[in-house]
Amino acid sequence: MKEIIKFECLYKLFCTALVLPLLSLLTGWFMKYVIQDSIVYNFDIFFRLLTIPGMIFILIYAFIFLSLVYLEYVSIYKMAYLCQHQQPFNWRSIFYSGFHELKAFKTPSVLFIFIYFILLNPLWHLGFVSSMIPRVSIPNFITNEILKMNMGSVLALSLYLILFILYAFLIFVPFYMIYSQTSFIKSCKLSIRTMLHQRKIWFILIGIFIVYYLLENYVFPHYFLNVSDFNFYFLRYFVLSSTFRMRTFLFIGFSVLWTVVEIGFIFFQIRSVKDVDVNCTFEQTYKSHKIDVKTRIKRHKLAASIISCCSLGAFILFYFNQEPLLHLPYAIGHRGDISQVENSLEGILAADANGADFAEIDIQMTKDKILVLCHDTNLKRLTGKDINLQDCTLEELKELTIQDHYGHQAKIPTLEEAIQTAKNAPNQIGLLIEFKPLEGDREETIRQTIELIERYDFADKAMFMSMDVQSVEMLAKERDDWWIGYCAFGNFGRIQIRLNDPFIPDFIAIEESAINTQLLEDARNNVLPVYVWTVDDIDAIQDYLNMGISGIIGDASDQVAYGVHQFKAQVNTDDEHYKTTCFGFPQLTKDEYDYVQCER
Repeated sequence: MKEIIKFECLYKLFCTALVLPLLSLLTGWFMKYVIQDSIVYNFDIFFRLLTIPGMIFILIYAFIFLSLVYLEYVSIYKMAYLCQHQQPFNWRSIFYSGFHELKAFKTPSVLFIFIYFILLNPLWHLGFVSSMIPRVSIPNFITNEILKMNMGSVLALSLYLILFILYAFLIFVPFYMIYSQTSFIKSCKLSIRTMLHQRKIWFILIGIFIVYYLLENYVFPHYFLNVSDFNFYFLRYFVLSSTFRMRTFLFIGFSVLWTVVEIGFIFFQIRSVKDVDVNCTFEQTYKSHKIDVKTRIKRHKLAASIISCCSLGAFILFYFNQEPLLHLPYAIGHRGDISQVENSLEGILAADANGADFAEIDIQMTKDKILVLCHDTNLKRLTGKDINLQDCTLEELKELTIQDHYGHQAKIPTLEEAIQTAKNAPNQIGLLIEFKPLEGDREETIRQTIELIERYDFADKAMFMSMDVQSVEMLAKERDDWWIGYCAFGNFGRIQIRLNDPFIPDFIAIEESAINTQLLEDARNNVLPVYVWTVDDIDAIQDYLNMGISGIIGDASDQVAYGVHQFKAQVNTDDEHYKTTCFGFPQLTKDEYDYVQCER
C-alpha cells in the first residue's frame, strides 16, 4: 500500500509541477506564433482549431493527455492487484510495463475511450481518477441558465442523474481493460453486467458522493485548485498570495486523503470480482537507459555552479515581478438583482439599493427597431408564450408580463428607460450593457446605443461588452474613449495584445469556470482587467479578488457589493498594487504613456 501511495504522490507531482505548466507554456507559444491571434475566445476557438495546425494541435494534446491518464490507471490497478495478492513489486517496473498497454488505443472506439477517461470519469470523480484531469464540471453559466427555466431544477437533476447512472454502470471499464485486456466496448458490456449484481458498490458510490459533496461544499468550500492553476505562474502565486498558498496546502492534503479513498475503492473492486481472467503483464518489456547526470555535473562543478546561480537570480528577478492591477474592483449585479425579475427596472433599482457599482443588462432589438432589455431571443422562459422577441413590436412586448420562478413580475423595459432609471436612482448606479444583436441588427443597435448614451450624458457611467466581437469592434471605432470589453465563456488561458489588433478591449468578462492563474497573469501583463461571472458566494468573491479579479458579476448584488466593499476597505492601494484609484473609468494621460492619478 505504501508503494502505491508513494507512486501516486510522485505522479501527481510530476503532472502538476512539470507536465501541466509545460503544456500551458506550449499552448501560449502555439497561440502566439502558429495561430497568431491575440485573444481566441468563444466561437472563434472552433474556427481556429479547424485549421490544419489546429487539428494537429488537438490530436497531439489529446494523445498526450489520454496516454498519461491511462498510464496512471494501468500502474495503479496493477499495483493494487499485486498488493491484494501479497506479491512483491517495484513501482518503476510496473509503470514502464504500462507503455505496452497503450496498444488499447489502436481501435476505432478510441474516441469513446477519450470521452470516458477524460470527461465522464473526472465529472464524477468517485472511483479512481487521473492526476492530469482530477475533475471536470459542466460550466456554471449552463447550469444557471437551466435552473432559471421552468422546471429547471427537475431538468438539471435529471441530467445529473442520467450521467451518474451511466458512470456507475461503466465503473468497471478500467478493471476489465487492464486486467483482462479486453476492448473498450467489451469492457463496457462486462462492466454493465457486473454492476447489475453489485448492490454494495452502488451504495459505496452514493456514499462517496455524499462525503465528497459535504467536504467540497461545507468543509472546504471554494478552496480547491483547478488543473489550469498548475501553470508557469503557479510558484509566483504560491509565494505572493496567502490565499493561494492556503488553497494549495488544502489541495495537497485533500489529494492525499482522496488518493487513499480511490485506492481503497480499487481494492474493493478486486475483491468483489472473483472470476476475472488476468491477462496483463506486470513486468516492463524493454530496458530503460539511465544517464548518470550526477557524474557529469561533478566533472564541471564550477561551471555548473556559476550557470545555476546566474540563471536562478535572473529567473527570480523576472518571475516574481508582478504587474499592478489597473483599477479597484467593481461590484456588478447580473441582470440587475436576483430579488427581482432579470433585466427589469426593478432589478436595476434593487442593485442600486444594495450598493452595486453597476447593473449588467442585455439588450436586443424589437421588430420596430427599439432597443429593449432581454437576455433570451425567445420569451417562453419569462412569459410562458413561445414568441420570438424580434417578431414583436414594442407595443406588443409592453402587453406581456415577464415572471421569474420566484413569482416576481415586471414589464420588459427599453434601454432608454433603463438609462433614465439608473441615472435617477438614489446611488446613480452605472450600467454594464451587453449587446446581443440578432441577424441584421448590429449596426442599428450600436447607432441607437450611442445616441441614447450621449443624449442622457451617461458615458461616464456605462460599460459595454458582447460575445459578438464585431459589435464591440464597431462601437470602439465610433467611440474609442468609452469603456468597452469582451465577454467570453471559454479560453486557452493565454492573452497576447498587439497594438495593431483591430480591437483592443478595455476589459474581458469571463465565465467563472474558465478562470485560471495563467489567464490572470497574462491579463495583468497586458494591463487588461478581468471581470468574472457569475459569482454570489462571499468566500468565492474574496478568493477571486485576492487572485486579482477586477470585477465581480453576480446574481445576488447585495453579496457581491458587500464582498467587494469589504475587500476595498482592507486592500493596499499604492502604486505597486494599482495603476490608478481615480473615481470612474481609468483615463490615459495626454501622452498615453501612463494613467491619470488621483490622491490615494
